[in-house]
Order: sequence, then structure tokens, then C-alpha cells
Amino acid sequence: METRASHVLIGSAVLLFTLLFMGMVVWLSSADIDSRTKTYDIFFRGSVAGLAVGGDVRYRGIRIGRVLEIVIDPDDPSQVRAVVDVDEATPIREGDVAKLKLQGITGVAYVNIEGAVARSPLLTTPPLAERPIIPSAPSELERLFSGAPELLGRAIIVSERLADLLGEDNQAQFAGILSDLKLLTGTLANQQSGIENTLIAMERSAASVASAAGKADALVDDLSETMAVARGTMIGIDQAVSVDFGALVNELRATNRDLAATMTSVNRIVQGSEQPLVDFTHDGLSEAQRFITEARLMVAAISRLTERLEAGGAQTLLGVEAAEFDAE
Repeated sequence: METRASHVLIGSAVLLFTLLFMGMVVWLSSADIDSRTKTYDIFFRGSVAGLAVGGDVRYRGIRIGRVLEIVIDPDDPSQVRAVVDVDEATPIREGDVAKLKLQGITGVAYVNIEGAVARSPLLTTPPLAERPIIPSAPSELERLFSGAPELLGRAIIVSERLADLLGEDNQAQFAGILSDLKLLTGTLANQQSGIENTLIAMERSAASVASAAGKADALVDDLSETMAVARGTMIGIDQAVSVDFGALVNELRATNRDLAATMTSVNRIVQGSEQPLVDFTHDGLSEAQRFITEARLMVAAISRLTERLEAGGAQTLLGVEAAEFDAE
């Protein structure tokens, strides 16, 4: 009885799990049926290796649909047409561009759409087309593959040049260069003591230069202080000269005014004395000349009398008077 009960329990669990799985499948199927989608065409001119039917279609990395069909374009065999089914809730606008991108390192590719700006008009079906067309752009992988032949050609050229560079003649020259380097290093090793002395001398020279630079800095500081003092002195002199010069100018102006007043007074005096001077020139000048002549004669007589008094005293005057009396 216990064995039958366990078998019934296991069978019931398996049946319940199967029913749950089928219900989930039906629910997912109904969700896909209920979702509204829109179909677009994408034309790729390069390789679409890694892209398969049922692959993801993403908008800025978010899954919005899947690839329905991948065929060669019958009108232009150089390009591949991919039909994609996109959720209608995701608007595809003008400016959006489709690119192929790899998903990790598995080699599986998916279509990524991006590029449109806000409020751009929605993508519409062009004339004579079955559905709207999303423009495509070369992916980074496609650019790498397209540039691979050129890169390979350049690599071949570089390898050929390296082969020429490593020829027998160049190898001999390289061997000579290495030999010269070995000789040079040996010579330098022998001159190690001299090099050390040179380095010590250079270190001392550097110290002397640093000391001279310090003295030069101190001299520059002193010169700066001297210039500052000189600048202050010049400012003081400038201020003093400005003040004294202003006072001197005021005094000169006052003196000029006084001199102008004096000259005006002198001019009035000269104008008032003009007529008396003319009269004196005509009449009084001759009388003045006669007065001056008589004054000169009188001065000469007085001089002679003084000489006699000094020579003979008062008797000279009496003798002269007696002689003049006797003569009478």
C-alpha cells in the first residue's frame, strides 16, 4: 500500500508540473498574440554574419522586436534585406539608424537602432515600398573586416622591409655597432674614477652657481628696496615742487599785478610832468648852465683860499688885507 501511495504522489506531482508548464506556454503565446507590432525593412550593404532569423532587434540596447527574414535583395545583390518586427509602442523616427552589433564573445549578432532626436517625425513608408525602411550604417565589426585587406597589405610591406633591414649587410653593420658599443662601455668603465671626479666638480660648480644665485637674489632685493626708497623720495620732491611752485606762481602773479599798478602810476606822473619838462628844457636849462659855471668859479676860489690858509695860516689873510689897504 505504501508503494502505491508513493507512486500516486509522484505521478500527481509530474502531472501538476506538466499542466503548469503548458499553462505558461499558452500564456506566453497569448501575450505574443495580443502584442501589436510593426514591420520594417533594413538594407545592409556589408556582411551580416552572425545575424539569424529570430535574432534580437534592440533600441539603444533594449529589446523591442525580432528578425523575421534575411534575404538577398533581388533588385541589388550587393545588399541584404532584413525584415524586422518591432513593438508598435516603440516609435521609430527619422534619424534612427540600424547597426549590427555582437552580443558578447559568442559571435551572435543583433540589430541595434538609435540616433533620432526628440520630436522627430515618425518614419513613414516611401513610395513604391512595401513597408517603412530603416537606414543602416556600417558597424564597427564590418569596418574592421572591410579594412582587413588593406591592413594585411601594410603588414606584408612592413615584414618585407624588416626582412631587408635584417639582411646580411645590415647584420654585419649591427655587429660592428655592437662591437663599438662594447668598446665604448669598456672605456667608460676604465674612466670611472675620472667620471666620478668630474661629477664631483660639477656638483661643486652647481653649489657655487646656487650660492651666486642666492647673492644675486639678495642684490635684487636690495636694489628693489633702494628703488622703492628712491621712488618715495621722488614722490616727496614732486609734491614739494608742486606746492612750492604753486606758491611761487601766486607770488609772481601778485608781483606782476603790483608792477602793473606801479607802471600805471609812473605813466600818469610822466604824462603830468611832460609840459614842465618842456618848459625847463627851453628856459631853465640856460640859467642852470650859468648857475653851474658860477658855482664852479666859486668852488675854485674857495679851494685857493683854503690852500693859503693851510700854508700861511690866518696871517696870510691879514697880510693880504694890509697890502690891499696900503695900496689904497
